[in-house]
Amino acid sequence: MAILIKIAAVALAGTVLSLVIKKNSPEMALMLTVSLALIALYLAFDTIKGITDFISSLAETAQISPAVLTIVFKTIGISIITKLSADVCRDAGQSSVASGVELAGAFSALYISLPLFKTVMSMIESLV
Repeated sequence: MAILIKIAAVALAGTVLSLVIKKNSPEMALMLTVSLALIALYLAFDTIKGITDFISSLAETAQISPAVLTIVFKTIGISIITKLSADVCRDAGQSSVASGVELAGAFSALYISLPLFKTVMSMIESLV
Protein backbone atom coordinates (compact mmCIF):
# COMPACT_ATOMS: atom_id res chain seq x y z
CA MET A 1 0.00 0.00 0.00
CA ALA A 2 2.86 2.37 0.83
CA ILE A 3 4.42 1.75 -2.58
CA LEU A 4 1.16 2.67 -4.30
CA ILE A 5 0.93 5.90 -2.31
CA LYS A 6 4.51 6.78 -3.30
CA ILE A 7 3.83 6.03 -6.95
CA ALA A 8 0.60 8.04 -6.91
CA ALA A 9 2.31 11.01 -5.24
CA VAL A 10 5.19 11.01 -7.73
CA ALA A 11 2.77 10.60 -10.65
CA LEU A 12 0.49 13.43 -9.55
CA ALA A 13 3.34 15.83 -8.81
CA GLY A 14 5.03 14.95 -12.08
CA THR A 15 1.82 15.30 -14.05
CA VAL A 16 1.18 18.78 -12.69
CA LEU A 17 4.77 19.74 -13.42
CA SER A 18 4.48 18.27 -16.91
CA LEU A 19 1.37 20.32 -17.63
CA VAL A 20 3.17 23.49 -16.55
CA ILE A 21 6.26 22.69 -18.62
CA LYS A 22 4.22 21.62 -21.66
CA LYS A 23 3.22 25.22 -22.40
CA ASN A 24 6.79 26.33 -23.00
CA SER A 25 8.59 23.11 -23.91
CA PRO A 26 6.55 20.11 -25.08
CA GLU A 27 9.73 18.07 -25.60
CA MET A 28 10.77 18.47 -21.98
CA ALA A 29 7.24 17.54 -20.86
CA LEU A 30 7.48 14.34 -22.87
CA MET A 31 10.86 13.50 -21.33
CA LEU A 32 9.37 14.12 -17.89
CA THR A 33 6.50 11.77 -18.73
CA VAL A 34 8.90 9.02 -19.79
CA SER A 35 10.93 9.58 -16.63
CA LEU A 36 7.81 9.33 -14.49
CA ALA A 37 6.85 6.03 -16.11
CA LEU A 38 10.33 4.63 -15.43
CA ILE A 39 10.27 5.88 -11.83
CA ALA A 40 6.87 4.24 -11.27
CA LEU A 41 8.19 0.98 -12.68
CA TYR A 42 11.29 1.22 -10.48
CA LEU A 43 9.22 1.86 -7.37
CA ALA A 44 6.97 -1.10 -8.20
CA PHE A 45 9.94 -3.42 -8.73
CA ASP A 46 9.87 -4.80 -5.16
CA THR A 47 6.22 -5.67 -5.57
CA ILE A 48 6.89 -7.25 -8.95
CA LYS A 49 9.75 -9.26 -7.44
CA GLY A 50 7.45 -10.54 -4.69
CA ILE A 51 4.85 -11.61 -7.23
CA THR A 52 7.38 -13.45 -9.40
CA ASP A 53 8.83 -15.22 -6.36
CA PHE A 54 5.34 -16.31 -5.27
CA ILE A 55 4.44 -17.56 -8.75
CA SER A 56 7.77 -19.40 -8.95
CA SER A 57 7.11 -21.17 -5.65
CA LEU A 58 3.61 -22.13 -6.80
CA ALA A 59 5.02 -23.48 -10.06
CA GLU A 60 7.64 -25.46 -8.17
CA THR A 61 4.96 -26.95 -5.93
CA ALA A 62 2.84 -27.83 -8.98
CA GLN A 63 5.94 -29.23 -10.69
CA ILE A 64 5.65 -26.90 -13.67
CA SER A 65 8.75 -26.73 -15.82
CA PRO A 66 10.94 -23.65 -15.28
CA ALA A 67 11.08 -23.27 -19.07
CA VAL A 68 7.31 -22.76 -19.17
CA LEU A 69 7.48 -20.25 -16.35
CA THR A 70 10.25 -18.33 -18.12
CA ILE A 71 8.07 -18.01 -21.21
CA VAL A 72 5.18 -16.72 -19.12
CA PHE A 73 7.38 -14.14 -17.38
CA LYS A 74 8.86 -12.99 -20.70
CA THR A 75 5.38 -12.57 -22.14
CA ILE A 76 4.29 -10.54 -19.12
CA GLY A 77 7.40 -8.36 -19.48
CA ILE A 78 6.65 -7.80 -23.16
CA SER A 79 3.12 -6.73 -22.32
CA ILE A 80 4.29 -4.26 -19.65
CA ILE A 81 6.91 -2.72 -21.94
CA THR A 82 4.42 -2.56 -24.81
CA LYS A 83 1.78 -0.85 -22.66
CA LEU A 84 4.20 1.77 -21.29
CA SER A 85 5.70 2.47 -24.70
CA ALA A 86 2.34 2.77 -26.43
CA ASP A 87 1.02 5.08 -23.72
CA VAL A 88 4.03 7.37 -24.03
CA CYS A 89 3.58 7.47 -27.81
CA ARG A 90 -0.09 8.35 -27.42
CA ASP A 91 0.79 11.03 -24.87
CA ALA A 92 3.13 12.53 -27.46
CA GLY A 93 0.29 12.58 -29.98
CA GLN A 94 1.65 9.69 -32.03
CA SER A 95 -1.27 7.28 -31.96
CA SER A 96 -0.23 5.51 -35.18
CA VAL A 97 3.21 4.80 -33.70
CA ALA A 98 1.49 3.54 -30.53
CA SER A 99 -0.58 1.15 -32.63
CA GLY A 100 2.60 -0.09 -34.29
CA VAL A 101 4.21 -0.66 -30.90
CA GLU A 102 1.16 -2.61 -29.75
CA LEU A 103 1.19 -4.73 -32.90
CA ALA A 104 4.91 -5.45 -32.50
CA GLY A 105 4.30 -6.34 -28.84
CA ALA A 106 1.54 -8.76 -29.78
CA PHE A 107 3.73 -10.46 -32.38
CA SER A 108 6.63 -10.63 -29.91
CA ALA A 109 4.44 -12.24 -27.25
CA LEU A 110 3.17 -14.74 -29.80
CA TYR A 111 6.72 -15.51 -30.95
CA ILE A 112 7.93 -16.04 -27.38
CA SER A 113 5.03 -18.40 -26.67
CA LEU A 114 5.57 -20.62 -29.74
CA PRO A 115 7.46 -23.26 -27.71
CA LEU A 116 4.39 -23.59 -25.48
CA PHE A 117 2.21 -24.22 -28.54
CA LYS A 118 4.70 -26.85 -29.70
CA THR A 119 4.57 -28.56 -26.29
CA VAL A 120 0.76 -28.57 -26.28
CA MET A 121 0.70 -30.03 -29.79
CA SER A 122 3.12 -32.77 -28.71
CA MET A 123 0.91 -33.58 -25.72
CA ILE A 124 -2.17 -33.77 -27.96
CA GLU A 125 -0.34 -36.02 -30.44
CA SER A 126 0.73 -38.35 -27.64
CA LEU A 127 -2.90 -38.73 -26.52
CA VAL A 128 -4.05 -39.77 -29.99
